[in-house]
Amino acid sequence: MKKIAFALAFILSVSAGFSQQRKRMAKADKMTPEQRAILAVKKMALQLDLTKDQTKKITALYTEIGIQRKVKGDQMKKEALASRTKLAKIKKESKDKANFKQRIEKAIKSGELKKEDIKRMRRRVDFDTANNALDNRIEFQAKMKKILSPEQYKKFTKLQKRKFAKAKKRMSSKSKMKNKKMKKRGKGRR
Repeated sequence: MKKIAFALAFILSVSAGFSQQRKRMAKADKMTPEQRAILAVKKMALQLDLTKDQTKKITALYTEIGIQRKVKGDQMKKEALASRTKLAKIKKESKDKANFKQRIEKAIKSGELKKEDIKRMRRRVDFDTANNALDNRIEFQAKMKKILSPEQYKKFTKLQKRKFAKAKKRMSSKSKMKNKKMKKRGKGRR
């Protein structure tokens, strides 16, 4: 009886934790780029002891970057949805894998689909995308270097490295979890 009660309590606490995380993520999605910029700069002001002038400049920079990201993200979501819809339609009409491949090739030749649509579904980063991202980061760093004092910039780069390391760790743990789930699903089907 104790084991059942313990298992039930564990399941409830885990599910409550996941629902709280979803709520936090949903709130973050509802913020405008300006609001996100303001919060990020306030955090940075506390960490780096920024002046009012620096705060204004960095807020403008972060807002500009946030708006660009939002526009790009919305555009990518729209394109991904359109290509997914086209691929789903082709898959539904196909009899088997070979027929599916033939229909995709036919759709690419007719111009209904683009090769980029197929590549996007595989989620591989191409050279141009990676190159543009790195160019943007270099430009961002140069602007931050102009705004911040040398000591502040040094501390800023340390904070950025920590932030990227945490994000990378979080992403790797998510992919490990996903791989475990995929392995479990594969074992169950055999």
